Amino acid sequence: MNAAIKKPLIATIEFTTNHHVLLITKETTTASAILKPHRQAIEEAARSTIPAATGLRQDEIWHKVIIHGIPTTIPSTPKGFNTVKTEIEEFNPGLHLPRPPR
Repeated sequence: MNAAIKKPLIATIEFTTNHHVLLITKETTTASAILKPHRQAIEEAARSTIPAATGLRQDEIWHKVIIHGIPTTIPSTPKGFNTVKTEIEEFNPGLHLPRPPR
């Protein structure tokens, strides 16, 4: 990737269990600073290595939290996680989860 953008801006490349590829930038480099000028070069480099690659997007900020008091009888299904999402939002006015927890 760094060869494609002609600068050493990407520190590591990680593969997730969900079959995603994470490009981790160096500490002083933001993702937007790389994506704006180098999006096409990165996409081409990714597709030449991983032909099934479908797109490139800037990562979202995630938060990990521990939530106490949720019944463990809620099934680990999409419907169950939507129930958890509804409960969290209902009892925390002003909080909106962009997607159900997992």
